[in-house]
Amino acid sequence: MDQDTRGPFAARNIRVIDTAVTEIVADDGALAGVRLAVGTVVARRLIAVATQMQARTEGLDGLKLPMEDLPDDMGRRFASAMAGTTDVPGVWVAGNATDLTVQVGAVAAAGALAGAHINAVLAAADTDAALTATQAGATPA
Repeated sequence: MDQDTRGPFAARNIRVIDTAVTEIVADDGALAGVRLAVGTVVARRLIAVATQMQARTEGLDGLKLPMEDLPDDMGRRFASAMAGTTDVPGVWVAGNATDLTVQVGAVAAAGALAGAHINAVLAAADTDAALTATQAGATPA
């Protein structure tokens, strides 16, 4: 922990112990404290734990989708642009894969936006193919 983080804690009389926690200690089923790697038990009534968020990537490894770190070491997500587009042609991502903090409504909206974008790309490809076929079959004037 750097001084920029320690300063505000010290100003609020919050003690910082730079030792790993090895066990949560309970007393009759209730939180009693934490055991440190050095064996000391620090009494606690509550514990706050910082976590990292990670987009689930199982089954997607072969796509080699780019990942990016979230600010402040909060986790990793799939890198994407507007409407869930990725650097991998034909692959879109949406919802919690790209914004790990969103709730169900935003996930559904992101999926709908990605779906609309996919539809637009496919419609444009169909139109381009039809135009090419028409031009190939056209007789010169």
